[in-house]
Amino acid sequence: MRRVSALAALVFVAVLTACPSPPKNGECKSSKDCENQAGFGKICVSGQCAECAADTDCKDGFVCQSNKCEPKPAPVAVATPRPECTSDAECGSGKGCQGGTCVSTIDPACADPAAFTVHFGFDQATISGDATGTLQQLAACLAKAPARHLQVDGHCDDRGTTQYNLALGKRRAEAVKKYLADLGVAGTIDTNTFGKEQPLCREETEACWARNRRAESKVER
Repeated sequence: MRRVSALAALVFVAVLTACPSPPKNGECKSSKDCENQAGFGKICVSGQCAECAADTDCKDGFVCQSNKCEPKPAPVAVATPRPECTSDAECGSGKGCQGGTCVSTIDPACADPAAFTVHFGFDQATISGDATGTLQQLAACLAKAPARHLQVDGHCDDRGTTQYNLALGKRRAEAVKKYLADLGVAGTIDTNTFGKEQPLCREETEACWARNRRAESKVER
């Protein structure tokens, strides 16, 4: 009789061991454990039944966020920058519209105002020699890209009185103005004189004096 009881007990333990207890609500070892659990998701994630582990577990139009299927966010509209221009007329003098941006159309040879400085002989205000070619080039540049404002400043070397050099500088500026006007440069040309007050160099040499005897054209676009 004892042997029968012992055998029955062993059979009962074997049955219990062969039939593990079902998982608690919401818990799982695999997604199969979640299939029959009402009120919980059907995907096993880290031992818990959840709606999803990846976007592919959700229906179209939803994505997986924090193991829940949420509506896919609407795409953020990217504002298209407004172009600076649509035509050359919107860019002003010396510029053109390229790809919606105003860019300079001035020939590099016309962009350096220092290139249009002309020089004079001692005590002279006559346009001659290299000065004629320089001013012809300036006139050609202004024809292609007109200036909003053009000012010519006359300068002298340091020999002579202040008043004399102011007057001489003015004559030099006026000579450049007349030459440009004769070449057909349109618009107002203003003149100014600094006499000997703004020298480029101060050596008492002919080379330095020659540099200071000049007229500078300032182009503003």
